[in-house]
Amino acid sequence: MKLYLMRHGEAAGTDADPELSANGRAGIETLAKRLEKKNIRFEQILHSEKTRARQTAEIMAAVLSPELTPQQRSGLKPNDDPRKLQAEIDDWQQDTLICSHLPFVPSLLELLTSEPQGMGFVPGTIICLQKNDHAWQIDWIESP
Repeated sequence: MKLYLMRHGEAAGTDADPELSANGRAGIETLAKRLEKKNIRFEQILHSEKTRARQTAEIMAAVLSPELTPQQRSGLKPNDDPRKLQAEIDDWQQDTLICSHLPFVPSLLELLTSEPQGMGFVPGTIICLQKNDHAWQIDWIESP
């Protein structure tokens, strides 16, 4: 099983729930097409209730797994506690994309890999994790 952690694309504004900007949408579309050439596919796509995360998930699904409908999931908002999801992830069998926010994504990444994550998460960054011998490891990272 592979786990893909993704920060939503660039937002159009700073209000409580902005949509993706035109640049954000274009960046996610470009990234998805690059990943399509690498035969990346998902079996499950989850996103927070925020519009920009939903839109990011929908673009990724349309290009990489058009048969899937992304699912809104509670507990994926910016300041939610990733520890609530950590134990559940270990039981998943499907390649899963989680579209969320800062600081949730780097916090979850740090919990899963047990290593401090000092890397920047520009909007649209996706990280592929693979579990090896009961430990999650970063396989690759892509940004728009």
